[in-house]
Amino acid sequence: MTEQREARFWRHEEDFGLSRLAGGAEFPVGDADDLRALRGDARLLLESSLSDEDVRGLWLAASGGGDDPGPRARDWLSDVVSAAQAAEEPEQYGNPPLVDVDERAMRQAVLAEVRCVGLAPLERVVTEVDADLGFRLFLRVLKARGVVVSVRRYDRYQEIAEGFGYPGRLVAGGLAVSWPRFDDPSAGRRFEEDFGFSLLAGRFHGDLWQHAYTVEEGIRGAAGDRTGTVPGSYAFALLEDTLRLLRSSLSDDTLTGLWRVVTACGYEVEEPREWLSRVGEVCGGLLPELGPGATADRPPAEATDTVLRELREIAPALTRGIHDSPWYGASTSPWFALSEVAVPALEQVTVHVDPDLGFRLLLRTLIAYGVPLTEARVARYREIVTGLGHPRYVLSELPLR
Repeated sequence: MTEQREARFWRHEEDFGLSRLAGGAEFPVGDADDLRALRGDARLLLESSLSDEDVRGLWLAASGGGDDPGPRARDWLSDVVSAAQAAEEPEQYGNPPLVDVDERAMRQAVLAEVRCVGLAPLERVVTEVDADLGFRLFLRVLKARGVVVSVRRYDRYQEIAEGFGYPGRLVAGGLAVSWPRFDDPSAGRRFEEDFGFSLLAGRFHGDLWQHAYTVEEGIRGAAGDRTGTVPGSYAFALLEDTLRLLRSSLSDDTLTGLWRVVTACGYEVEEPREWLSRVGEVCGGLLPELGPGATADRPPAEATDTVLRELREIAPALTRGIHDSPWYGASTSPWFALSEVAVPALEQVTVHVDPDLGFRLLLRTLIAYGVPLTEARVARYREIVTGLGHPRYVLSELPLR
């Protein structure tokens, strides 16, 4: 039977409740959200038919042997409930999102995973108590034992987690995953958001970045790992894009104009190739096993004609959007000149560097200037990014007409 539950990510950024405590976290004194979750989990176990021995064995497995509750484990649970009892109800910030949870289906899905650890009390929690709590304790057992899971298993865990409305980092935090190398062709298929040089451009859009981070932090923010992606893959993707541009036949004037266009006159660079070299050095520093003399040896995508067709169709609207933004009517606006640079620069990237990068920079530019798009055009764009090898890529930032 399906029931609606409050999405856990509404109140928690990572793990919560008993599973958080099992991971070594301090007792959440003063945090109403965490105390309520802890109290709820402890009550579920306390009200179950699990014996002292069951609870103790389960806790020792989930915590890696830390903080042994002793032979009177149910009394320990009572103490946890009492300690969390005084928690005030958490503040309400709007209406929390709800998720539809089919408890029976989720119980079966969790049980199929839990059986691999051979822990009978844990299986009983899943089948007799609560699949949500059982799954979180299962993850803690894997992490405590240092079990290395395959990418396929990791994805199954994430699917279950999404069904419960968990925060994004709950599964990944501390879990050992057998990831491929960052330069494996499969790594890019896990990107769900922008990446590479187009992501870097977004980090330096306008003057907003000046109020949030330094230039070095801006580069590292585009190169840093994201939950659910292959470690190092964001840094390598940015390095690939950067090296392609650095070693391309594009003139310095074209590179400078391109950067000004895609960042909406954000961070100004006088020597574009020096800037590209600096970005490449930061990425290389994050990928020490890559070694010196790294090369972007991935062959360019075979989508030049498709990307050029879309670029030329949207060119009038894109040129107009840049020309009119943000100081419409100002006779000295720098956007007048940029509007003439944008489409030719994007064409050169698409033809002479990489159509994949050219298309992502086109998307970044459409977002930067708020160029409205039809749903039919966005649907075509979705087909293109999938064809380029990024099936999870989300286009939600694009402005719709």
